[in-house]
Amino acid sequence: MAAESHELNPYATPATVSDAPLIDGARLRSPWLRRFVVLQAIVIVTSLAVEAYQHESIVGSGPLFSLVGLAIAVIAFRKRDYVAVLFGGSAIVFASLIVFLINYNSWGPPQGDYPITLLSYTYAAFALPISYWLAFVRPRSAGNHLL
Repeated sequence: MAAESHELNPYATPATVSDAPLIDGARLRSPWLRRFVVLQAIVIVTSLAVEAYQHESIVGSGPLFSLVGLAIAVIAFRKRDYVAVLFGGSAIVFASLIVFLINYNSWGPPQGDYPITLLSYTYAAFALPISYWLAFVRPRSAGNHLL
């Protein structure tokens, strides 16, 4: 009779406990995320080439760079891929930094040419290897909790 009353006790602990976590920390792969990361790499390389030819091109390439970064950050956030969120967010932060420096220092095209070019190539030196890693090298298993 004691076992029977235990089964009817609403305060008793459940008989089985699930080992599965309530929220899975694993990132989910997305072909769209990979496509946007590759697109961001193309935007970076193209922007550097065009900027080397005509410095004023940053007026168009900066917003495009930021929009692709925003798309990466949104898709990655939805897929719980926080490394890719940081990568996409870095594009927005970098473009905002350039706008801030231009306005704060009152740079015109001649004054801003060298420092902006230097910053752009430095950013690209870090962003291009990371974009390659995100798109092609990183382990693709959904159970990888380290990334």
